[in-house]
Amino acid sequence: MVGVGNSLRSDDAVGLEIASELRSRLGPAPARGVRIHSPSLMPERLLSKLASKAGRIIVFDAVEASKPPGEIVCSKLGETKYGYFATHNVPLRLIPGLSDRQQDVFVVGVQPQSLEVGEGLTDIVRDSATRVAAEVTKAVEERI
Repeated sequence: MVGVGNSLRSDDAVGLEIASELRSRLGPAPARGVRIHSPSLMPERLLSKLASKAGRIIVFDAVEASKPPGEIVCSKLGETKYGYFATHNVPLRLIPGLSDRQQDVFVVGVQPQSLEVGEGLTDIVRDSATRVAAEVTKAVEERI
């Protein structure tokens, strides 16, 4: 599991917040085969490295899905439209390695309310991040 985003662009940091909350709740390796990676300054490099290994990859991120702010979107990367992840300089589908494994890469995204320069999530997006973290925590704990 990997959270991506930019902590200096308000709600774009939602993926980082989800991953951070999951690490606080569950630790970095809560079950066999389950890893929650700490935020990286170069997520493209981390995702490429993970794509070279077997297994599923879950990416938490802010997504532009033309939905109301705070709406949670879940999809396989291979089932998304190109450009779907407009909050990135490099769309996830173009990261080396991920393009070959699009059916093994899942995206759990939250529609941002604001991508303005500034730190901190808007209330509605923070609530969605907490809901995602709670549901993922529950799923992992049921697996243990």
